[in-house]
Amino acid sequence: MVGVCLDRSPDVVAALLATWRAGAAYLPLDPDHPAERLAFVLDDSAARLVLTSAALAHRLPGTARLAHVDTPATAPLNVAAPASAPVSGPVPLSGRSAPDDAAYVIYTSGSTGTPKGVVVSHRNLAARVAWMREAYGLRPDDRVVQFASLSFDTHAEEIYPTLASGARLELLPDGGVSLPDHLGGVTVLDLPTAYWHALVDEIDEIGWPPSLRLVILGGEQVHEAAVTRWRERFGDRVRLVNTYGPTETTIIATTAELDGSPGRPPIGTPIGDTSVLILDGGEAVPPGAPGELCVGGAGVAVGYLDRPDLTAERFTVLGGERIYRTGDRARWRADGRLEFLGRLDDQVKVRGFRIEPGEIEARLLTCPGVGQAAVAVHRETLVGYVVGEDAPTGEELAARLAATLPAHMVPALWVSLPGLPLTANGKLDRAALPAPELGPLTRTAPRGDAEELVAEIFGEVLGIEGVGAFDDFFALGGHSLLATRAVARIRAAVEVDVPIRTLFARSTVAGLAAAVEELLVAELAGLSDEEAEHLVETGNR
Repeated sequence: MVGVCLDRSPDVVAALLATWRAGAAYLPLDPDHPAERLAFVLDDSAARLVLTSAALAHRLPGTARLAHVDTPATAPLNVAAPASAPVSGPVPLSGRSAPDDAAYVIYTSGSTGTPKGVVVSHRNLAARVAWMREAYGLRPDDRVVQFASLSFDTHAEEIYPTLASGARLELLPDGGVSLPDHLGGVTVLDLPTAYWHALVDEIDEIGWPPSLRLVILGGEQVHEAAVTRWRERFGDRVRLVNTYGPTETTIIATTAELDGSPGRPPIGTPIGDTSVLILDGGEAVPPGAPGELCVGGAGVAVGYLDRPDLTAERFTVLGGERIYRTGDRARWRADGRLEFLGRLDDQVKVRGFRIEPGEIEARLLTCPGVGQAAVAVHRETLVGYVVGEDAPTGEELAARLAATLPAHMVPALWVSLPGLPLTANGKLDRAALPAPELGPLTRTAPRGDAEELVAEIFGEVLGIEGVGAFDDFFALGGHSLLATRAVARIRAAVEVDVPIRTLFARSTVAGLAAAVEELLVAELAGLSDEEAEHLVETGNR
């Protein structure tokens, strides 16, 4: 196992391929994840080496063996294992991978509070790449955006079919949030459904390239209204494909062409050598009846790394075929396509991220003063509920969680309760958890036109009244998808190109307002006298 902890650059792709060439599997490590989580993943996976850069080395534990990809090697690399996992002699990284060897391991949220690593083989991945290359019609003249973080398996859907087709891979220097600024010439987009929904909300403000021919969605349920609006704009010119598949089934397992047919958009039919069963108590249910969606065939992963009990529980054999029990509810529709109906357990999806509330709740219960804890989703925002007279404030709890959990697993809103609602059987009744109050806030009022404009747009996007001059967009519950929407509205209001990265660098109302004013001044300074007079005469703000 070789960890890869790098920012988005060509070095990332080289590192992944080099790891395979050495006969190893790679372990994606997100540089933005807390140091404690990175340390856990490295220890749990027993990774022997981490490929990183000098700028990111401080994020990794001192016990890890590091190789800096931005430092030229002066001799062949023989890697000794860290002190925590001693071996006899050096460990040379050499050899070639075989079809049943692990290609990569990706860690996902765990319901018991511990993340688990999903092992995917080269055979699993090769089957997917071959299908995607043909089904998506990838060609050498395609330009495919690499949107997903390396820590999500969608990166494999973007990188490997593109390379195998001789196409061009477009890297986003500032991550997915900068996509609207880098659409020129793009032909294929592979997006989280929630992000696509945000783009559709601002469909007339996005500079869609004429070259765009295919958009692939995945991660959660597609909204019928969004498909309708998309097709009103693009018709059949841009192919729209909905995909479904947990990490354990190697990226995707089913697809559906979204042609605008009325009704809830389906997740389609099995791809390639994949099979799907809808089961209830181990028995197949008739068409139309709901049940657990189970996946078999070429994409079913090897299992969970060093978790034989959990692997045996979720990966089973039925009728001589190895299948993965997804925990998702679905049904076969009359048209022969699958419809997603939700979860059988408490797992949730927030903006395309797969989250086990139990992992967050387990962390909360370690906080002094917290007697009980629950986590739920309200309006696409993660909400934390705590019980305890001496419980810390929401801000303090968020800070504690941020030290151990990725940002998407830290609740943005908090509610203090005298007790958690329970069902008649004494279990947590998540449906009865109250919605967080999003009423007026007591803040310093915006000062001047620019701050008033930014505060108004923040309030509209976040659903909050009374946003103040020093309120932070992300502290109020904002995230990258909403940031895209907020910046699009600011651009439309002032008719100035405001880069999305500006909101991340200056996320308060006052900070962003000042940045907008600076951009306005710079643009005005470049106008001729005639252009300036025209603006004054027309009253264009």
